[in-house]
Amino acid sequence: MPRKCFRIAASFILAATGVLPVISSSTSPASNYKVIYSFTGGSDGGQPVSDLTLDSAGNLYGTTSQGGTGTACSGGCGTVFELKRSADGWKEEVLHSFLGGLDGASPQAGVIFDNSGNLYGTTALGGNGYGYGTVFKLTPNPSGGWTEWIIYSGFNCYGNAVGCVPESDLVFDAQGNLYGTTSEGNGTCLGNGCGAVFKLTPQPNGPWTETTLHSFSDPPDGGVPSGVVVDSDGSIYGLTTYGGTGQCNPNLLYGYVLGCGILYKLTPNSGTTWTETILYNFARGGGFGRYPSGALFFDSPNHLFGVTRAGGDGIGSIFELLNTGKGGWQESEAHIFFGDPDGARPVGRLVRDTSGNLIGVTGAGGGTNGNGIVYELEHSKSGWKERILHRFAGPQYELNPLAGVVSDTQGHLYGTTKNGGGGSCTLGCGKVYELLPDP
Repeated sequence: MPRKCFRIAASFILAATGVLPVISSSTSPASNYKVIYSFTGGSDGGQPVSDLTLDSAGNLYGTTSQGGTGTACSGGCGTVFELKRSADGWKEEVLHSFLGGLDGASPQAGVIFDNSGNLYGTTALGGNGYGYGTVFKLTPNPSGGWTEWIIYSGFNCYGNAVGCVPESDLVFDAQGNLYGTTSEGNGTCLGNGCGAVFKLTPQPNGPWTETTLHSFSDPPDGGVPSGVVVDSDGSIYGLTTYGGTGQCNPNLLYGYVLGCGILYKLTPNSGTTWTETILYNFARGGGFGRYPSGALFFDSPNHLFGVTRAGGDGIGSIFELLNTGKGGWQESEAHIFFGDPDGARPVGRLVRDTSGNLIGVTGAGGGTNGNGIVYELEHSKSGWKERILHRFAGPQYELNPLAGVVSDTQGHLYGTTKNGGGGSCTLGCGKVYELLPDP
């Protein structure tokens, strides 16, 4: 196999290649893998469940869902951390330890930079008395540390259009507005509500203003959204794990059908309102995936990829959706996971290298231990072929990856596992890993 260079290609730069049959094979994993940091569950944090962000110097930033110095939460309220490159290896620095209460707790998503070098993210818990999450900003201060600002904390699971429990990554538009989603609130999806898409607008010398762009309701609408993508026209695309017209998981006790998930588009109107268009309903059967999760990856405006937790006549899939014009969006499976020796239940975002190959992570499967894999899908005229880059080994090493990978300018991949290693957490407090390109 030719040498791979795992650099991410920019969105919207590759032409749609059409829907091709899937060809899969499992090969020996690459050996160029190493753990660059193991969390202890103490002041350094523990159990990262988010993806990572790189700065221009190649340093890594992320969050841990537990650990830190906050004492209001059992096991700690979580942290924002940085891993800095040095001649002696990677050094961790905690940028902020969440305290719980008004300060927020339990971040589940990663962090993003603005053009001024400030970091933004969410916590799933804490806030202004409701306790259902916050949006925070971290600003570098003159002393060399970081100052935290809570820019929004009005999330509420009951009687609030924006809903509660923000768990996905934020995104900026060209004007500096932030967009995100809540996973609960409104409707009766899963009994906890269906979630919403929100926008935060900065005000000169004042607080950020929240606008709820769409509150998901019961099927045929979607429910439980993951992250969103903003296109050049200001429209928003996203996935919901449940909802839609697909007949998945009928719940006779509550009298509703959860649905198999949707692809949706939100278009701004002339005023402050937005219009939802359901572009595609995921459905059970036919070899197609269901329960999409994670962020969309756009190959072109009319060709996109994502992952599903189940379906594909297997244990999850990588799906392609192609806009055929009058025929609407058509689904094909780029890869179907079957567990062993293949992976199962893909998680997080996909990235694409300069050769046009897709790279991602599964949270299970991949061998005897079944702790997940890092995989590459190589594209050819005959379809997509899977190559396993790494198999996660088990509790003493690493397990339970719940996020995808990020790539630096040298083609190195970086990601996190929730568990593994030592520390005070059950099954270990998690690790940050690096995967190098083929020599």
